[in-house]
Amino acid sequence: MNVALNFAPLADRDADPDLALVADWLALQFLTAPDAARIRAGRSTEGQAALRQIGVILGRKDVSDALCRQLADGTVTDVTVGLQRRHTALFEGIFRRRGLPPYASVWDGTGRLYGPAVGRMQELLRGLDLHLDETCCEPPDHIAIQLAALAEALRQGRTGLVPALLDELRWVVGFAASLTAVDDNGYYGAVAQLLSAFVEKAEQN
Repeated sequence: MNVALNFAPLADRDADPDLALVADWLALQFLTAPDAARIRAGRSTEGQAALRQIGVILGRKDVSDALCRQLADGTVTDVTVGLQRRHTALFEGIFRRRGLPPYASVWDGTGRLYGPAVGRMQELLRGLDLHLDETCCEPPDHIAIQLAALAEALRQGRTGLVPALLDELRWVVGFAASLTAVDDNGYYGAVAQLLSAFVEKAEQN
C-alpha cells in the first residue's frame, strides 16, 4: 500500500507475502471510507476471490464469506453510501463514546491523542526508511499507518523491526473487540475479526 507511506525501494526480500498483502488490505479498510470503484472491485469475481483468500490465510473463511455477501448486498451506490456513513461514524468522530478512534494513543493507556505512541512510530518509520505522504493528515499511530509499516517490514524481511511493530499493535486487541461489539454483524465488525486473526497469526510467525 502506497497510500499513506512512501519508501525507498530495496532488494526483494519478501519474508511473508501473504501476511504483507493482508496487512495492506486491512490498512486500507481503516484509512479511508470506500468509494464506488473500491466497492465494484470488491464485488468482482477477482475481488471476491481475493477476499476469500484472506479468510483462508487467516483461518477465518466464515468472516471473509460474510464480507463478500455484504459487498454484494444491494446496488453499488447503496453499499458505498452505507459503508461511507458507517466509516465516518465509527472512525472519524472526535469523542470516543460516539465512535472508535483508530489511534494507538487513545487505546494504549494514555487515553489521549498524540501520546507516546506517535514518537515510537516515527522512530520505527525512520528505521524502515518510510515517511508519511504529504497528503496524509493522520498521525503515525493511526492503525492504517501501523499496518502499512508492518506490511513493508515484512516485505523488506526486517525481522528485527517486525516484533517492535507488532508490539505497537497490541492495542488493537481492545480496539477490535470493541469494534466487533459496536458493529456486531456489520462490515467493520467483520473486518475487526480479521484484524484480530491477523495479529494473532503474525505473532505466531
